[in-house]
Amino acid sequence: MAVLALIPAAGFGTRFHDSGPKALVQLMGKPLLLHSIERLFASGRVDRFVVAHPAGHREAFEAALVDAPAPILLVEGGLTRRASVAAAARAAGAGPEDLLLVHDAARPLVDPVEVAAVVDAAEASGAALAAFSMIETVKRVSEGRVAETVPRSDLVAASTPQVVRASILLPALERELAREATDDVELVEKDVPVSVVLTSRWNLKITYPEDLVWAEAFLTRVTG
Repeated sequence: MAVLALIPAAGFGTRFHDSGPKALVQLMGKPLLLHSIERLFASGRVDRFVVAHPAGHREAFEAALVDAPAPILLVEGGLTRRASVAAAARAAGAGPEDLLLVHDAARPLVDPVEVAAVVDAAEASGAALAAFSMIETVKRVSEGRVAETVPRSDLVAASTPQVVRASILLPALERELAREATDDVELVEKDVPVSVVLTSRWNLKITYPEDLVWAEAFLTRVTG
């Protein structure tokens, strides 16, 4: 059994007021994508990496990954996250029992120990995801007004990595290609049990400029 990391990195950082690929946004002198790859590699559980890049940006990604800790297969991604994950999955050459690990390029602070824990859970159950407990009160809104307060005791916020056995995820990706699910286990959670591994809230997704400030503060603290 091999663990193949699929990283959909074809999106653009429009919320950064930056027209370039979001995965190449710099965090302390290094692209977000490279931070993520290094942390996945440090888990000791990933055998191969496949990165889906935006059309027309292959050379920029090759340059950004010149110092990557492992060989990276670059493939052209699609217009949606789902299409990019599918493109990377097709290129990965996975066997039925291999595990496909999908991780957001914009989660550069993922803990290698937690990555290994998600892989272990998926190896046992067939599918697993990283998540953290909800701490905010959640409201369901209708027409601009609160419709109800949602009990949060059994809610989690899903993140990545999400790890699924290839024999489960590959057919689901092809079957649901036109459906833009917000994460990957959504495609299989009605068919197989998906284990949940609670992780640190530092596994944040870089979406807005202020998220970079938090990430820089974390890296300064752990390296200083």
